[in-house]
Amino acid sequence: MAKLNFQKYEDYRSEEFATDIYFSQWVQTPDNLTVSFFWESFLKKYPEKEYEIEMARHKISNPVYQFEHFSQYDIDSLWHQINITITTN
Repeated sequence: MAKLNFQKYEDYRSEEFATDIYFSQWVQTPDNLTVSFFWESFLKKYPEKEYEIEMARHKISNPVYQFEHFSQYDIDSLWHQINITITTN
């Protein structure tokens, strides 16, 4: 059995967990045994991370959270539209 590499996640906060693809996969498909085993093992080794993980799960499960993150393209486009509106009025 391969050694589980938890080191990447030792210092993660809820925001980082919530944006991690592997973590999101666990929240969205809890029946994936491989991913579930990893995260359950992580929590056993780092029980102090339980609060951060629960906060991240909530952020992923809460639809409002998903709309809070815009791509750089979206941000640039919005600023462009604002500038056009300001200069034409």
